[in-house]
Amino acid sequence: MKWMARHTIISLLVLGFALGLAFLLGLAQPVVAEPVSITPLLPVENTDGRAGACYSNYYEHGNRPFLPLVRAAGVRHDRIDFIWPVVEPGNDSWNFAPYDELVADELAEGVDLVAILQWTPEWAAVGGQGVGIAGPPQRPLGWYAPTLHAQASGVPLTPSAWSSVPAGLYLSWDDSDNHWGDFVFQTVSRYNGTVSVWEIWNEPDGNWGMWDGSATDYAQLLKVGYQAVKAANPDATVLFGGLMYWADPTFFEDVLGVLNKDPHAPDNNYFFDVMSVHFYSRSSDAYDMVNHIRNRMSLYVPEHPIWLTETGVPVYDGAYPGVRTEYSATEAEAAAYLIQSYANAIAADVNRYHWFRAHDGDMGEHFGLTHDENYLRPTYVAYQVATTYLISPTFVTRAPTGAHLSVTLWGTPRGKVSVLWNESPATGVYTLPAVMPTAIFVDRWGVTRTVTATNVLTGTAEYYVYTATLPAATANLVSNPNDYIIGGDPLIVVETETPNEPPTSTVHLLPEVVYSPTFTVTWEGQDNQSGVWLYDVQVRDGAEGEWSDWWHSTSATSGQFSGQHGHTYHFRSRAMDCVGNRAPWPGMAQTHTTLNLSGTLHLRIGAFFADENRNGIWDRLITGTNGSLLTEEITLTEVTLSFRDWAGYDVVSPTVCSAWEFTTTVYAGQTYQLWATSANHERILSFTWPRGGELYTRTYEALGLWPVMRTYLPLVLRRG
Repeated sequence: MKWMARHTIISLLVLGFALGLAFLLGLAQPVVAEPVSITPLLPVENTDGRAGACYSNYYEHGNRPFLPLVRAAGVRHDRIDFIWPVVEPGNDSWNFAPYDELVADELAEGVDLVAILQWTPEWAAVGGQGVGIAGPPQRPLGWYAPTLHAQASGVPLTPSAWSSVPAGLYLSWDDSDNHWGDFVFQTVSRYNGTVSVWEIWNEPDGNWGMWDGSATDYAQLLKVGYQAVKAANPDATVLFGGLMYWADPTFFEDVLGVLNKDPHAPDNNYFFDVMSVHFYSRSSDAYDMVNHIRNRMSLYVPEHPIWLTETGVPVYDGAYPGVRTEYSATEAEAAAYLIQSYANAIAADVNRYHWFRAHDGDMGEHFGLTHDENYLRPTYVAYQVATTYLISPTFVTRAPTGAHLSVTLWGTPRGKVSVLWNESPATGVYTLPAVMPTAIFVDRWGVTRTVTATNVLTGTAEYYVYTATLPAATANLVSNPNDYIIGGDPLIVVETETPNEPPTSTVHLLPEVVYSPTFTVTWEGQDNQSGVWLYDVQVRDGAEGEWSDWWHSTSATSGQFSGQHGHTYHFRSRAMDCVGNRAPWPGMAQTHTTLNLSGTLHLRIGAFFADENRNGIWDRLITGTNGSLLTEEITLTEVTLSFRDWAGYDVVSPTVCSAWEFTTTVYAGQTYQLWATSANHERILSFTWPRGGELYTRTYEALGLWPVMRTYLPLVLRRG
């Protein structure tokens, strides 16, 4: 490990009521009473676009105070409804004006849209069960009041029709009587260039008035919607309707099973681009349940990205408490949930994270980052912390250690960022191996302090660590007080190089020509502070070939490469340092070499004899009738000869003779065989050569052929 001069960074952020100073002075992370109101951090400008919210568009007609609030929290995507009865109150009677205004307002604030296409107008319905029915306890109660939004647009309502399967759904998407296909196409066409993400319905698996159809009906709704979206905007992203999951855990599998059997699905990405999921209140669900859905999804369709388009936890305390439910929490616990679930979602490779909601609205349960434009909750600041520090990792690791959990983002703009929390009801101590001499500790309020790593001696080994006290978990279920759904206050540990730059690396020069099929390639790297940790090395065959991974995330600095004659191999490397900064691939090869494995073999055999005792010597002398010495091992004159390569093909023309001499081309690294056979004798010799560019000579004044050992099976006759 390379230590540079130690430095101290202390950032004091005004949080009101001197709360920040109290946090800064404490070496541990104490449990502190929440303020009545909070002061936000500075607006988040540099983030990675992962963060989103739901329903930030209130209020109507240009008075949208929540849009600048969520933008300052790091939100870059707002998820809202495009309500079919509002857009098309009558068949082919279009009313886009409310959404024209809404889209313009969102984009003007620098917030993109995830638009949910849903709800069936009465004139296009074939039946329905209504909306607003309470769901299971892990789903927010009274979460959505579509009737109010529609009434604000002056649309007469018959909500009982809204969950209905649309008429004509099983017709071709572009049939004039497929009203759903027409609505989707017209709407997406209208906003082509301004809205690029479209979700097909919301929680069709909810089983509580959101969707009146079956899984097969939803598969058709998704298929028609996908085709219509892509026809209007081929570059648009289509989302599977956000899964509520808990009401019917197998619904999405039933839908995927239908799509899997559709012959047109493979050519249409199985009629969706992204799987959309909703998980609330238990912070580990953003990791465990997302991976469960990913694993189950893989049984039916190829890999698809997953977005968490709704997550949150309702609060029951503070200045504006909501109702107390099984899965509710305090404002402080909700803030801890946000950072924990955000880190878990990143570890689960979730591409988007949407907090439900921007504000409480008219709900009995209060999920909002804000209650209204004048009251921000601790979750608001926690979101600012998450969207500031938990961004753009090179890769992510997640490590449970007993009751403690760490999610580490490597190679962020700030280097290595570790999120630590305690999932048990007892205060704990966490020891984090250090890669830098100092780190910045960040609490969920964004208050920072600089901490120096301490050294630990184990025998003759010395290493450095950071030690943090992690507060106990307090958020447990009403029905089961031993079930803690949210960990204690999280701590973020930031280890940064100064400057925070990736290391450099190079592959050492190779000779212009290599004459052996296997040769050694070496590389090295340099880093400004934390030191080089791992290397990636790629190779390509020929100047126009495709780069392919040879070594990945290795600490080795050399390797043995095997190639083919006449091929030119190009190599390049990149390195990653101990905080996860990874250099980009160089645009060109750092070295190359050409393999010349061609050599020349000259082989001569003067005679062949029957080597009866297989000792390789023409011996076994006997005394002749006149007293002279004679050999019992006879000369062989009719020998069938061939010289074959590793695949069994003749390299030179076979012959029958009593002696043999030839010159031919051979290649290093390949195995060749000389076959010599007569009536009762044979000999097979194998040859390999280590290098090309050489002349190899093999001379045998006399080559003995060994007697062929024959095995005879007894013939058994039986009476019939």
